[in-house]
Amino acid sequence: MSIYTFDVHFTGPAGDDTVDSLYEAGWDDATVSFDPVSGGMGIATFDREAPSAVEAIASAIATGRAAGVTVAGVTENLVPFAEIAERTGRTVATVDHWVRGRRGPGGFPEPRIKRAKASLYSWAEVTRWLHEHGLADVSETDVETARVCEIADSLVRARRLQHELPPKDRRLLQRAVA
Repeated sequence: MSIYTFDVHFTGPAGDDTVDSLYEAGWDDATVSFDPVSGGMGIATFDREAPSAVEAIASAIATGRAAGVTVAGVTENLVPFAEIAERTGRTVATVDHWVRGRRGPGGFPEPRIKRAKASLYSWAEVTRWLHEHGLADVSETDVETARVCEIADSLVRARRLQHELPPKDRRLLQRAVA
């Protein structure tokens, strides 16, 4: 069994009652927090032990839904330079060279959140890039988690978004995609 690290974004009533319900339902391996501005939007950061990334992520989604929250998305964590350096065993300067294209093949993933001092990068995109170019020893668990998070997030978002269509249009698209 491996430990898979990922985030589940959700909406539900903000407060200790929801956090307690999620913990009791099985999110005892997650750190749960709510956005103080929006109130009901939350994020749970998991370190879940499971036989596969699919099983880890699917069980987190199912447990959250059973506890009464609406799952809005699944992502791996967003990381700054220092975290990328730490996870890959490289220096911050090396990561900076990758990002700026001074070392490596170029094409380093763009930051998901641009900040003047500490932009945040998708660990999923970074692991894929590193793995493809053989520039760091990223674990198979990291690469697997990144791939499954991307797929799970697409499925969760598609499920949510399809309900914005009238039933006739929804069925038409579902048949076309199936």
